Amino acid sequence: MQRFYVDCPVKWDYINKMKVLRFSCITSSILLLFIAVLAPQPASAQSDEFVTVHRTETEDGGYIFYADNSNIIPMYLSFDFESLNGLNADVDLPVGILLPPGSKDIEIVRLSRNGENRVSFRSSALSVRGDPYNARHDDSHAYLFPFAHGTKHQVTQGENGSFTHMGENSYAIDFDLDAGQEIYAARAGLVVEVKEDSRSGGPAARYSSQGNYILIYHEDGTFGNYVHLQYNGALVAVGEEVAAGQLIGLSGNTGRSSGPHLHFDVRIPKPDGTMQSIPISFLDHEGKAIRLEEGRWYYANHPGGEKFPVVFGDDLENSDYSGYLEIIPSGPLTVRTEKIDSTIVAFLQNGSDSRLAIETTLQLKGMSASTPMNIELEVAPKTEVFLTILRPLPGVRQAQYGYQLRYRELD
Repeated sequence: MQRFYVDCPVKWDYINKMKVLRFSCITSSILLLFIAVLAPQPASAQSDEFVTVHRTETEDGGYIFYADNSNIIPMYLSFDFESLNGLNADVDLPVGILLPPGSKDIEIVRLSRNGENRVSFRSSALSVRGDPYNARHDDSHAYLFPFAHGTKHQVTQGENGSFTHMGENSYAIDFDLDAGQEIYAARAGLVVEVKEDSRSGGPAARYSSQGNYILIYHEDGTFGNYVHLQYNGALVAVGEEVAAGQLIGLSGNTGRSSGPHLHFDVRIPKPDGTMQSIPISFLDHEGKAIRLEEGRWYYANHPGGEKFPVVFGDDLENSDYSGYLEIIPSGPLTVRTEKIDSTIVAFLQNGSDSRLAIETTLQLKGMSASTPMNIELEVAPKTEVFLTILRPLPGVRQAQYGYQLRYRELD
């Protein structure tokens, strides 16, 4: 094979191309503090969305306080008095009590007079979804990926992500679902909350409360949190029991979000009314329980689904294209690319009627190639051959690749 050099006394033609790849990490934030602080007041009842505290007066001038829970899951109530004069409580304060779903008139505390003439009190209450003292995550459980069986998606922000996955969101996972893509239940449970009336979204903090979401209560007391759904993107309703792998919604870009994606986490209730995301494992395409890594791609493998081919860009090697040759129609000399995950596979196309000696010079920024930067090939007429494999370097947010083609006819 003849070799070519810059000072070769033959006529060369040039083709220059440059492309930019942006590997954007979508940021997200979820503000779901399932807490209701009942403002201290002397009225006869206090309430939040689900829990109502009310009282009756006894014949001796004392009081009995009761709580109702209209929610379909247990609610934990912490009750106290900021001030209490002329009255004694029959239990140590503050008092905590778990209210069963749909319960009414659950006694909290009794107050009896202690002989003082002046009687006054100011009460406060905090209600929490679930049971913060007894909820224990089943760490042996591996979650399904919350997207369609046999499809592959990237983790754009992982655990302890530097953008928004901190604090209560420390163990959240962002998947690169486009707007309108289907969301599937990662675990069976009871739908306890749905928001789908928002059309607004953006990266600013003011959008935090505008994200559409589905909240699912699991049998171990934890909650599955699916966020950033599109407007009217919930396909399930509160009170519905869902199975693992069941279609539940459509992805979107509502709430605090810089682009369409699905934010998913599993969280556990805390006594102060907040919820904390926790580390979990997922079931990979081979049926193994794994922890996810930011930037990597994963296939969803749902029970009962059909077998599917598995191809990861990170696994591709030059040997996978050994002897590759395809006949193509007439056309220009160019480079065709295929994007597999974050990997770019490049092919050299000679659409002319002549056999060409082609020298390709790669121009890379933030990327690596599986071949030398200068590649010399002889390509038959109307033929496509393998050129190289390109990958972004670790940690790169924006990568560029380009090429310069120099060629001459051999016949």
